[in-house]
Amino acid sequence: MLRTLFYTPQSKMGRRIVISVLVVFAIVIGLLVIRPWAAPHPDDVVTVQRGESIQAAIDAAEAGDVIFLVRGEFNESIVIDKPLTLQGSGVGRTAIDGERGSGPVVEVLCRGTGPIDVKIEELTITGSGLGSIVEISSQGRLELKNCAISGRHQGVQVSDSARIILTGCTVSDSAQRALTLTDSARASITDSRIEENGRFGLWLDSSAQATLSDSEVSDNGDHSFWLRDEARVELTSCSISGNRGHGVWLMGQSEAQLLKCQVTGNSENGILAEDSARVEMTDSKIVSSWHGIELFSEARATLTGSTVSQSIISGISVQHSAHITISASNISDNIRGVWLRGEVVADIIDSLIEENELFGIYSRDEAEVTGGGNRFRGNGVDLVGNLPGALRMPLREPVETKITWPDEDYDSLQEALDALVPGGKLLLEPGEYTAGLTVGKEVAIEAGGGQVTLRGKSDELPVLSLVDGADLHLSGVSVSGGSEGLLISGAARAVLVNCTVYQNWEGINLSHSSSVELVACRIAENERRGIFAGGEAQVAVVRCTISGNHEAGVAATDFAGVTISDSMVTGNRGGGILLWGSCRVTLEGNTITENSRFGVSTNEPPCFPTSRWSFHGSISGSANTFEGNRRGDVCPPELEFLGTAEGGEMDLLP
Repeated sequence: MLRTLFYTPQSKMGRRIVISVLVVFAIVIGLLVIRPWAAPHPDDVVTVQRGESIQAAIDAAEAGDVIFLVRGEFNESIVIDKPLTLQGSGVGRTAIDGERGSGPVVEVLCRGTGPIDVKIEELTITGSGLGSIVEISSQGRLELKNCAISGRHQGVQVSDSARIILTGCTVSDSAQRALTLTDSARASITDSRIEENGRFGLWLDSSAQATLSDSEVSDNGDHSFWLRDEARVELTSCSISGNRGHGVWLMGQSEAQLLKCQVTGNSENGILAEDSARVEMTDSKIVSSWHGIELFSEARATLTGSTVSQSIISGISVQHSAHITISASNISDNIRGVWLRGEVVADIIDSLIEENELFGIYSRDEAEVTGGGNRFRGNGVDLVGNLPGALRMPLREPVETKITWPDEDYDSLQEALDALVPGGKLLLEPGEYTAGLTVGKEVAIEAGGGQVTLRGKSDELPVLSLVDGADLHLSGVSVSGGSEGLLISGAARAVLVNCTVYQNWEGINLSHSSSVELVACRIAENERRGIFAGGEAQVAVVRCTISGNHEAGVAATDFAGVTISDSMVTGNRGGGILLWGSCRVTLEGNTITENSRFGVSTNEPPCFPTSRWSFHGSISGSANTFEGNRRGDVCPPELEFLGTAEGGEMDLLP
């Protein structure tokens, strides 16, 4: 018979089939005997059958007992007030359904003065209505293993000094929060999923702490983590994804540590930290958020070996007095790489900042920024604003004293500029070249003969961005098509001779302690102001024409200093020269004509009745010619001395 069934036993194929059948037969017999889905150690456990009361079994149990629930659904809510183990036949096989109610489906309750340890394994625990599915308080200690928790207002609530451990669990479909930890509660969560809850994944306040590893918090209706007060969370090898709010939101003095984590596809920020919150992120990634990381107030963050990419707005946004340290990290493919506003402190070292659509790093306020060894590549503009040029490593080693562009040895104009030693010269052959250059050293850029135009990459980016350390000599070049023709910040300096700055959003913008000298230049047809000076910037204009700008030809505020001599200021729609703040202005021998508002005015009532600004600086000068300014030559009338040979001064400085 065996010969007929298995062909010839002498053949190799026959022997293999016999062996395979015997192995399968042995496995089936073993499963029938062992029955792993049955209760373990049936002589050592209390078994609750379908239709029987779990609570009755708990009440009758001794400390340390194991209560085994057979396969099926148990419709009751229970209170566990002694140390024991409650075990089911597996998720989807055994379920406790508290049905509709307002109290917890499972409550761990300490009735005495000491802690109790409870284990719940291999169960589905569910219910509808208000309240929590699982609740533990006082000194209770609960370990949940291979369980599914769903429903009610909250999944798990832990308070007082209670402790909870979740291993291989799922917490889902709660109307509000999956896990709430308050007071000094502690949670340890491993290999678990917290998903598809109505609002928050984890809510922590007071001094609560949670440690998560190899877990996923995803697709919740609001924020994945919300921490306040002195709460703390530590995440290792976790995924935070697809939440409709922030990945992690910290307030107060709360703290978050992320190690080897992925924060992806959250609808708002990857991480938002406010107040005095702290964030430490190591070997982690934040991808596809509104802002990757956003810091407010006095929050602090440290990034090491991490990536922040594909943010809709900023990879990293730091505001107010917040602090950020970035080292050996990658900030890439965001609209803005690192955005700094206010009196922030930033240290950025040994990082790669690349392919950000607008800026690599931007700071226009009084930020304190240090660092170096950073590589920049493919950004709209690498550095913008009050930043040290030393932040940026050159694309090429600076060894050349003169380069004529175009030059096939260099892939871009920025690379050619970087290859020059301080004091070197970039000679431009006739033509139009896309710029968006960052200048952070002493360098000359000159037209080599014929018309040369440097054009911005877009109207959202400056054509030339001069940062701290820049000393630019620009000669015979036209600058057009940018948000600013020249954006000069920090202590940067520029001298322009025989240049044209035209058809930008703003012609030349100066801030901080920067300076510019313009000789025989034309500043024309810019959408806003021809020249704007703020901070303590200094502007000297000699034999120039400032015309056809859609707002003021020249505007100055703060403590800026402006001297204009032997120049023409004409046809500007917002007025010729507009002043407010404590600026100091000297006008000598200029022709100021045909401006749509005043020739020279302060930006305050009554000159501009609705203005909220005021002028308390100084204006001096003489021998200026005024004609055809639509609203008048000067305002206030005290400035009429500007049109006289003897001149005068209006000094309102304190």
